[in-house]
Amino acid sequence: MRALSRWFKAVSRSGFLAQMLGVYLTLCDRTARWAILGGENLEPLLARREGFIIAFWHECLPLMPMAWTALWQRAPQGAIRRPARVLVSRSRDGQMIGRLLGRFGLSTIDGSSSNGARAAARTLIGAIRSGSVVVVVPDGPRGPRRGSADGACRIASFTGAPVVPCAAHARQSFRLGSWDKMVIPLPFARCIAVVGTPFCNIEGEDGEGRLRQALTAVADEAVAKTLGLAGLEPATKPL
Repeated sequence: MRALSRWFKAVSRSGFLAQMLGVYLTLCDRTARWAILGGENLEPLLARREGFIIAFWHECLPLMPMAWTALWQRAPQGAIRRPARVLVSRSRDGQMIGRLLGRFGLSTIDGSSSNGARAAARTLIGAIRSGSVVVVVPDGPRGPRRGSADGACRIASFTGAPVVPCAAHARQSFRLGSWDKMVIPLPFARCIAVVGTPFCNIEGEDGEGRLRQALTAVADEAVAKTLGLAGLEPATKPL
């Protein structure tokens, strides 16, 4: 697995290899078997036209677009489809991530805490107010791992939108030796996504701390639950 981990690190330095990584993750997506825990927490939000925020730790990034697809395949009748936009860094790695997310029908907003933050924040706020789902990775792009949820709290306080803590893990996977211990799924993996209880009216250090704890709790639960996965049906692609 160490050799495979080194190869995935090298991918970020090559545009051609990045395309190969996109093909690989598409294969993983098409062959994965998913279980969704806590999907009912999203149902009220999907049934209305107001925007909301999804937050997860950086380690879950390769799996979350697949989880989003699997969730929509299980969405109840009456769920309102709307654009999903992801905040990514303007760095080379961030742009590669943006291209990968595009393969799953997700659009990106360029910016980070150190580069283009104000313009990105304005775009995020506008997207939420127009009814989009905004995806925020609070500990990206450089960490520390699981270090802060302040960015998601700020956007929520400006917009009044709820924040939904989410996570995903694959039983057949490995972790990179990177700062975030990123999870890379293997083809035909059994995967699980955990949707936490939405947070509303998050303010102050107490709110940030509670959201950070919730993000860590769902991430740890996703890892633990993968040990008990069995008999999952392959996900079908949405129409």
